[in-house]
Amino acid sequence: MLRKGIHLDARERFLRCMHYQESDRPPFYEFLGFWVETCNRWYGEGLPIGMNVNDYFDFDKRENVPIDFGPIPRFVPRTMEEDERYRVTRTDIGIVKKDLRTQTSMATFIDFPVKNRDGWEKMKIRFDPYDKRRYPLTWSEELLEYYKTVDRPIGLGMTGFFGEARHLMGLPRLLVSFYRDPDWIHEIMDFWADFLIETSREALEEAKIDYVTIWEDMAYKHGPHISPKTFREFMVPNYKKVTDFVRAHGIDIIMVDTDGNFEPLTPLFLEGGVNLLYPLEVASEMDAVALRKKYGKDLLMIGNIDKRALTWGKESINMEADRKFPLMNEGGYIPSVDHAVPSDVPFQNYLCYIDLLKNYISKISE
Repeated sequence: MLRKGIHLDARERFLRCMHYQESDRPPFYEFLGFWVETCNRWYGEGLPIGMNVNDYFDFDKRENVPIDFGPIPRFVPRTMEEDERYRVTRTDIGIVKKDLRTQTSMATFIDFPVKNRDGWEKMKIRFDPYDKRRYPLTWSEELLEYYKTVDRPIGLGMTGFFGEARHLMGLPRLLVSFYRDPDWIHEIMDFWADFLIETSREALEEAKIDYVTIWEDMAYKHGPHISPKTFREFMVPNYKKVTDFVRAHGIDIIMVDTDGNFEPLTPLFLEGGVNLLYPLEVASEMDAVALRKKYGKDLLMIGNIDKRALTWGKESINMEADRKFPLMNEGGYIPSVDHAVPSDVPFQNYLCYIDLLKNYISKISE
């Protein structure tokens, strides 16, 4: 799907890749970026001090339309307690969590803003889709012209149905409520579909947007948090409602970001109108090669480069490259580390990965 003698900007290259069309070369991204600690480590291992890591590697550029899908007004963030190792805070979306003070880590979640129907009724007030503050101060004809003419793909990011419900009430309460109070969960997810549509309406109608990404994170290492039956009942109709609305505005690349092993849900995501899944965690037995064989060109993919291989060294990195890189040949796949690049990856190992990737892209683009 590559053709000599043409040169595309990052926007056209991304779009052609996602539509299995001829291109000058595959897109070059680290889609989920890097931990802050990773960059700090690399500054001591050869990355020039203060250098932006994306600029250093000259990744293709992309940009997001900054629409605010969060609660307005926000909660007032505050530190509730802290010691030498940990800090307990309330975030601006009302979650109380415990974090390590000295490094990025998975937080321990302590409390959530919605505990019952009364809490939900109070929370709904903060999700007015017509609040003018949801759009940036720069929203103007000038910005719309920029989105129309810029040389990089423009995305719009939303929080998904499971993802938002989990933010509101926490994972245990949400999972139990699917069975103890299904009408309430239907109400929340129906509300969220309408909210996403009305909040994004102006952006989709007026801006040139190339893709929509929906954050869910609804699986763990061994499988999804809910069954396919539950997903079909509660989420597929709302996914269809939102994705139909998005496609009606000319956007046919609709991504879902979920960690873990979500494979039992893949056919339902496709049924719901999603056609790209990422980051495809290898440790959770997600395999882009097997997914391509199973779903063909119906499923677009980003990710699936095992972050653990980047810590293990050159031999493991070569094995990942040999197996995954050939998926770039026909399009519909962008290699990227299967989460934000963690701080246990040495700079030299990441350089090895990037050299292999650039060499492969150059080879198939000659």
